[in-house]
Amino acid sequence: MSTINWTIEKKLCRCCHAEGDFKNLAEPCIESGNEEIYVNMIKDCFLINLVPVPGQLCAATYTICEACITSVRDAAKFRKQVATCEEKFKEFCRRNAIIVKAPTIDVAIKEETPDSCHEDEFSLEENDNFDDIPDYGFDEQEIKSDSDETAKKKSKKARSKPTEVNPSQKRKKGRPKKMKEEPQPEEEEEAEKRKDQPRPKFHLNDGDYTVDGTTFACTRCDKRYDKIFSLRYHVKTKHYKIPRYVCQYCMKEFMTPAPLTVHKLEEHSIDDRFKCNACKGTFNTKVQLRKHINNFHMLGERYSCEFCEYESFSFEAMYKHKFKHKTSKDHQCRFCRKAFVRKTTLALHERIHTGDRRKVCKVCGQAFVQKASLNYHMTKYHPEVNF
Repeated sequence: MSTINWTIEKKLCRCCHAEGDFKNLAEPCIESGNEEIYVNMIKDCFLINLVPVPGQLCAATYTICEACITSVRDAAKFRKQVATCEEKFKEFCRRNAIIVKAPTIDVAIKEETPDSCHEDEFSLEENDNFDDIPDYGFDEQEIKSDSDETAKKKSKKARSKPTEVNPSQKRKKGRPKKMKEEPQPEEEEEAEKRKDQPRPKFHLNDGDYTVDGTTFACTRCDKRYDKIFSLRYHVKTKHYKIPRYVCQYCMKEFMTPAPLTVHKLEEHSIDDRFKCNACKGTFNTKVQLRKHINNFHMLGERYSCEFCEYESFSFEAMYKHKFKHKTSKDHQCRFCRKAFVRKTTLALHERIHTGDRRKVCKVCGQAFVQKASLNYHMTKYHPEVNF
């Protein structure tokens, strides 16, 4: 049994264990003309009864923070929506007023050449049979057989000669080509020079890392690696900010491959995205496509939690889930005595001390630390704005 005491400096949120000046769970609050009692809303939505602790701890531990209030309010709205839809559905069923329209099936015959090869169902190669790929002005080459050409010539002879139209007056079908500004000669020469120049190889300095047995530790942060090339990539990209990917058309540099793919598509009309063969999904990197295939189509490895019955095809989702079973708070704040289970939660908490408010309202300019606080602000003060 642990002997560590839990010291509460302010009021404690019973839903997330955050500390601050929060609202009482049982105290009625008026929101948009409606009365809200949060302990009753939690009980109705989740079947969890939050019982107050008798004595001096009651006032300090029977509260709820603004972020959890927003979550509970959304859950109550969703519960009401489901109940209303189900009641409407049952009413139509009682009146036998639901009619299912028979689907129309269009049969399309696809002719394949004898030497065509069949790819694997979930190959990582590009698939050109998707209808949602936009037209970027490339002409399509049609493959016509001899019989098609003969039939077309006969049909042309049978028809009367149409009225000639000025080629300049003909309208081309499809989406208009995106007009691009021609690059200046100076820019082309500069790009050619940069193409010919070899990129220097990155080398670690003696002060960038230390060796502790079989592990390599970064001296700029607390990251540790088993392989020296992993440490080299970390120092190069995270601390020296040296780009790894370069556009071969304009020599613009990028840190990750996804922005490079977007840049090629928008600036050079070159679609290097990766398409899923099982659906119409399009992704900027092979890693994104592989995660989509493994998780969404459930073709990857199934991960099972060793503490409960939770299962997932996503390694990241399983990693986040296991924090629910962790009780030790190993990450302590540099400014106060609060400790957290997750390092990301600690980084978010420390923004309160440093004044790092990244979530800014685009309407009034008020800044917040958490996205949930910004969402609550938008709902309360700017309900007419879609965010």
